Amino acid sequence: MLMDINPYDELYKQMDFINKPFGYSSDELMWITSKVKGELARYITTNGKILDVGGGYGLMTKFLPDFVKKKNYVNMDISIVMLKHSPYQNVLAVAEQIPFRSASFDYVILSEVLEHVNDKIKVLRECYRILKSRGLLLLSTPREGWLSDFKRSYFLPFYLVSHIFSVVGSKLGLLKQQFQIPDGVKDEYSNEMWLRESLEGIGFKVIEQYRANNILPWANTGQGRFWHWFADRFVDPKKWGHCTIVICAK
Repeated sequence: MLMDINPYDELYKQMDFINKPFGYSSDELMWITSKVKGELARYITTNGKILDVGGGYGLMTKFLPDFVKKKNYVNMDISIVMLKHSPYQNVLAVAEQIPFRSASFDYVILSEVLEHVNDKIKVLRECYRILKSRGLLLLSTPREGWLSDFKRSYFLPFYLVSHIFSVVGSKLGLLKQQFQIPDGVKDEYSNEMWLRESLEGIGFKVIEQYRANNILPWANTGQGRFWHWFADRFVDPKKWGHCTIVICAK
């Protein structure tokens, strides 16, 4: 059931999805999302039916293989505001109650969504239900321990400098929060071991699980081209990655 007052609609109403989606420049957004959605797209090897759960405005389509037919891609999101920017087959629904018959899709994409839902296990069970036999769940979500890893590493000086700059800049009014986060918007990272055990407990076969996305924790000061260059040369995503990627078969 959709919420009477959807906090995600309230959040997305503040954003300019044409000129600065999610507060990023187009180049920066593509750099960030390529590290995750680009990774997931590698596992789509046939022109099967795809459900993008929490797909927003369909950014995943930028990374899908050319052989995937537009008619086979279905975009589902909780936000009507977001779906207004999506030119694809759109479905307004919550991830805990996916409105499709069992065994309907060859691929289910769950990218940067699990951290925002109310019931993670229920969402994963729904993904399992709607997948065809031998279908794939392509999942990415931020991982617990990401920031702690940086704080315990040789990257600590960079983090401390950025933190000081952020605090001082905020007090002086030089840095302001881009968006007001409404009550009800969740952002709960997942423990990597818990995630694997939960998926296997539901019945999934975990094919691969690894870390990805070498975004830096001082993003609030602006990544910019220099930090993209720095991250791509000095930050190994398999060790420091912000997200865990899990590829599962039913």
